[in-house]
Amino acid sequence: MSAVRPLRRLSVALGLAKAYVPEDCPPNDLRTHSAITADLSDFLVASKASYLKDPSAGDWTVVMGNEAGDLDSIASAIAFAWIQSEVHKVPTIPLVQITREDFALRAENLYALSLAGISDPPSQLLSLSDIASFPTPFPSKKFALVDHNRIADRFMQDNPSAEITAVVDHHTDEGLYPTAKPRIVAPAGSCSSHIAALCPQNIPAELATLLFCAILIDTDGLKPGGKALDLDRHSAIFLAAKSTYAEKIPSISSMGGKPPPDFLYYQEAVKTLTSNLVTKKADVSQLSAHDLIRRDYKEYTFTLSWAKETPSPSIKAGLSTVPVQLKIWGSDGKLEDAAVTWMQSRGLSVLGILTSYNKKPKRLGKAKGKHERETAWIILDHQGVDTAELATRLWTGLEGNKEISVKKRKKFDLEKGGRLPGGAKAKVYKQGNPKATRKTIAPLLKDILEPPVVATTTAPAAA
Repeated sequence: MSAVRPLRRLSVALGLAKAYVPEDCPPNDLRTHSAITADLSDFLVASKASYLKDPSAGDWTVVMGNEAGDLDSIASAIAFAWIQSEVHKVPTIPLVQITREDFALRAENLYALSLAGISDPPSQLLSLSDIASFPTPFPSKKFALVDHNRIADRFMQDNPSAEITAVVDHHTDEGLYPTAKPRIVAPAGSCSSHIAALCPQNIPAELATLLFCAILIDTDGLKPGGKALDLDRHSAIFLAAKSTYAEKIPSISSMGGKPPPDFLYYQEAVKTLTSNLVTKKADVSQLSAHDLIRRDYKEYTFTLSWAKETPSPSIKAGLSTVPVQLKIWGSDGKLEDAAVTWMQSRGLSVLGILTSYNKKPKRLGKAKGKHERETAWIILDHQGVDTAELATRLWTGLEGNKEISVKKRKKFDLEKGGRLPGGAKAKVYKQGNPKATRKTIAPLLKDILEPPVVATTTAPAAA
């Protein structure tokens, strides 16, 4: 029996993924499909050239990860495009939602892509720079989403015939695009694990390596008791056996076809690969404050139904994740200057900067100190919005949430620094729960600024 069939059955049993066959695909086993023609690098170069030649062609599907441009998003988009194009013969192009210049901001991405034979990502991959001159409406009409489940407005604006054909994600489900096939929005340490469950048996080694790297960096090397779920572990086992690291890892057959769930975590080759990825991700010493803010950034639009203005105004908010303590890179006005410049360039009313770092160990010989998080929030005056009320709602919502458990940092008073525009509001918090990432903060921000409508019932009139 194929070693990967248990992965398919497991993921379906857990409700995490479903085997997907397009309606026009000949009945066959996706994992033994043999009509595959190009290696990964050639596929990407050829797809990009063909798409840019005629992006309005009706048969193209654009698949994109989220705008943070992390390894999971890029790997998932590339893999899904490859599956659709090479297995199902549905022309699909991966779009990386960062500019050509921004590839240099993530050393871990460049490293993993190089392991997959993608040596020049800015030229080989379709990015926002390549579509900057595209008109409105966007010329393509079919979109697939991976590693997020709400498409950006620019792709749908004045584009009534646009459709979301597929969604594969591991974030909070916003309940959109119910007709997408597949539509897989369920927990996992990495979206790449869901994508792996859709891969054929003869996945190219380079693509398996890329997905494997994404899972490792998202799950801290599949650390037991960490972020990795069963789907992540089984997907990693499947990918490792197909990857360029296969010869460095014991074969599944040598373990009777039933490896222990955490066996990959203890393999030296996996530990070394994980260490290389994590080290490159953490080394941002060469980046400016402006680079750190835009390096790992996501953007949202909220309609403020509680506002007194009519109609209800909409604002844009951004969340940046930075792996360095604020005082190291944001002191002496650097934080305010970089944040305001970025906010004005993006048209933001609210920016949250979420730091994640390890303090220096207090004892000599200890490998690393305590993991901590802090958040800095800046609100700029927005025409048609009561900034004071917006700030009050945001501070109240953040300070009242027990899951993140924040306390104001008195030593970082941005409003007294004199570097913010008139009318701006700002606060910096130490976060009590270091496990609460942007996956926690983003839904919280939505609930604060765009609170769910509570249904009310009217008492029946007296007889």
